[in-house]
Amino acid sequence: MIETGGNESERGAGLLELVAAMPLLVILCAALATAFVFGLRAYLFLLGDWALQEQVGYAMERMTADLRYAEDVKIESGDLKVLCRAGSGSAVWVAYRKTQESWPRMMLDGQPLTGQSTLGRIAVKTFAAERVGARTVLLRLVGENRLTGQEYELETAVTWTGKGT
Repeated sequence: MIETGGNESERGAGLLELVAAMPLLVILCAALATAFVFGLRAYLFLLGDWALQEQVGYAMERMTADLRYAEDVKIESGDLKVLCRAGSGSAVWVAYRKTQESWPRMMLDGQPLTGQSTLGRIAVKTFAAERVGARTVLLRLVGENRLTGQEYELETAVTWTGKGT
């Protein structure tokens, strides 16, 4: 006679164990999926805040570079106008301004320096330029990632070396 390997009372026990384990498996998978989604969301927010810092930093770097070698500077109606020389050519005026649209950004002669990013919803909250001396300008730029609410602010004073007053 062939032995079946178990008692008659143990028949169907594997199915019962499987039915009992399924809810635990579903709960474990749901917990892992939730942790993954929250981790991915945190990573995307981190990337958006990094994009905010990059854009505000780039705009401030561009303004300070033009100001350092400016021949003259004007601040009119919140706009910063810099007479600067590009290479060996003649000096030209460039204008930095914050737009007044629903999604404010920094513009350089009508071209955006900051704005929409694939990594975040970047907006410029504050741009201020103030002369604090004969050849010194105080700049303040505040950006916001509207996706996370994170703000990033840079402030610097630049003294230019050109011949204007």
